[in-house]
Amino acid sequence: MADLKRFEFCLLRYVPNVVRGEFVNIGLLLFEPKPDGFGFADLRMTSDWRRASCLDKQIDIEILQALEADLRTRLRHPGDVGSLLHTLEDSFANSIQISPRQPCLAAEPTQEFETLCSIYLDDPQQAAIPVAPRPKSEHSMIVAQINDALTRAGIWALRTEKIKAAKYTKKRGDSLVFDFGYVVGTEVRFFQAVPLKASTNQAVILAHRFPKIAQCISAENGTIARLTAVVSDDLDRTNPDIEFALDAFQDNNVTVATVADMRSIADETREDLNALGDRKKKHE
Repeated sequence: MADLKRFEFCLLRYVPNVVRGEFVNIGLLLFEPKPDGFGFADLRMTSDWRRASCLDKQIDIEILQALEADLRTRLRHPGDVGSLLHTLEDSFANSIQISPRQPCLAAEPTQEFETLCSIYLDDPQQAAIPVAPRPKSEHSMIVAQINDALTRAGIWALRTEKIKAAKYTKKRGDSLVFDFGYVVGTEVRFFQAVPLKASTNQAVILAHRFPKIAQCISAENGTIARLTAVVSDDLDRTNPDIEFALDAFQDNNVTVATVADMRSIADETREDLNALGDRKKKHE
């Protein structure tokens, strides 16, 4: 895993009516805090002002675009990031507010910057012909919540997605794919969205298969494999089929976590990655 550096980012929010409390994200600032100041720093304002215009019909877009030019000029001197943050927090009569700082880890800041902007600033393209929304599956809803937890913890960009079990079992017909994975020292931690409401068959199969897969991973590279099965918050745990599936995970040393647990689990993963990075620096 590439050496990771700690960064922080915050969002610029347009708040036309403080009393109502409605806002829209219009900018993102990513910077690298250092003991003697700041390292990397970059800022981007939205290129699509339609959402802000819907919130405030009287919005002066030219002033906000001029603000971007001024802020980017200041960022040419990274030491000014601190004073820039104070200026933004104290000015504009609260019509532009800064979100709380969020930590993130990245090996390449420009790539992380693009990822964050795509998450927080870019709007999905509108379909040419409106269609009725299809209900999301239980699996897709769990995956979305895992993604949100990883993003909030600042480790979304460090994940590996769609990890094929066949890579380790060496069986071409093995269709099992793990949703997310992290390498943390000598461990690989898999997070798998596990729907249980419609059927528990696949969950039970996964529970009984994982110990063998873990053995294959250990034999290949000496890595300890751990699996967290992420399930919905509102399961009927009195249902005998669901109870049997959850017991199967427990019997095979698979951790079961609810969607609500994922934020704390993601935070723990971030702390472990941070600690790993600190130990590497001490040995360099």
